[in-house]
Amino acid sequence: MAYKIETDPRVLDQIGTLPDDALPELAAVFDLLELVPWSGPPYNAAKPKSPMRAIEFANGRGLVTYLVLDDLDRVDVLSLTWLG
Repeated sequence: MAYKIETDPRVLDQIGTLPDDALPELAAVFDLLELVPWSGPPYNAAKPKSPMRAIEFANGRGLVTYLVLDDLDRVDVLSLTWLG
């Protein structure tokens, strides 16, 4: 079963500003989230079972923050941070 990925409109704007070489790595993160969204570490280490997660990409230059909604089989991508 694959999870559906939903992105906040601001995230779509942020994706549009990424350098071309970061896009395949971001796509790989989205592929991972569709299949195993709990693989990212918790956003808050003090709450390890929290559905809010964050995963780095592009050698730590990028960070995707997301929420796992198991009951809806959905992952909501909340923000994308690029440090470039």
